[in-house]
Amino acid sequence: MKRVLTLRLVPDRDSDNKLKLLCSLSAKLWNEVNYVRRMFFENRGVDLRSTYREFYEKHKVLIGSATAQQVLNKNDETWRSFFSMLKAKTTPPSPALCGVGVTRPRPGAALNPAGARNVTLNLPGTPTL
Repeated sequence: MKRVLTLRLVPDRDSDNKLKLLCSLSAKLWNEVNYVRRMFFENRGVDLRSTYREFYEKHKVLIGSATAQQVLNKNDETWRSFFSMLKAKTTPPSPALCGVGVTRPRPGAALNPAGARNVTLNLPGTPTL
């Protein structure tokens, strides 16, 4: 079980704008890498390592290396989960998913920062438990 530290941020206007920009750029990174991987998947398969390196080098200057790594690692995790679900698709779905409408695995969905209510973001220099 993971320990969770919940903080309530009360930023001033400048900090609020910086956080919004950081969240927006993080969502943009997620959507870009997910789009490229999805196009590769539909055409010939996904190379997770090369897309990771490409987008990490491109975005680490904008949002910082730790944030770029977190976003890309989570995207890798979702794609690996998708591939493992594809391999196991001959088995019946879990009872927890029966009746929920889950019929087949789908690649990761895009993030919508404008409609998001809860955002989890690991910032460089913040303690994690």
